[in-house]
Amino acid sequence: MSSPDADPAAAVDLERMRADVAQALEESPEAIGDHDDLLDRGLDSIRLMSLVESWRAGGTELSFIDLAETPTLDAWARLLHDEERGATT
Repeated sequence: MSSPDADPAAAVDLERMRADVAQALEESPEAIGDHDDLLDRGLDSIRLMSLVESWRAGGTELSFIDLAETPTLDAWARLLHDEERGATT
């Protein structure tokens, strides 16, 4: 589900998440707001699981459950930041 030109093992950041979600929803990245409920926008569990697997290839360990419980890019960016901080301590 990641961008066709993107390296699946590339680092995961907010903009990659936005681009991947936009592709999954067949929308432009600019249309996806940081606080939009992505489940309300049509991101179903199968697409979300595909995103999780793609992002794991990029080195993140974000869980499907954490992402499903807080389905906004803003919340996901905070989870990613917390994960990165945990990896450096």
